[in-house]
Amino acid sequence: MIWNPALAAGLTFQVRFHDLRHAHASWLLAGGADIQVVKERMGHSSVTTTQKYLHTLPNADHAAVTALNTIRKRST
Repeated sequence: MIWNPALAAGLTFQVRFHDLRHAHASWLLAGGADIQVVKERMGHSSVTTTQKYLHTLPNADHAAVTALNTIRKRST
């Protein structure tokens, strides 16, 4: 009821369902959502998959991802 009419809205670029998932995950992370929560919402089996969405954040760098992995390893 929503997807097909949205596609017919005359956009000048192709929108895929995956684009909506990507935007959702990226916006959650940009808004400060916990990466574990985003992982679960997206249905990812590994946080490594979710980390790929961090590339869209201008201030997310390799050190931040490394720190996240370090903390995750301590909690298991």
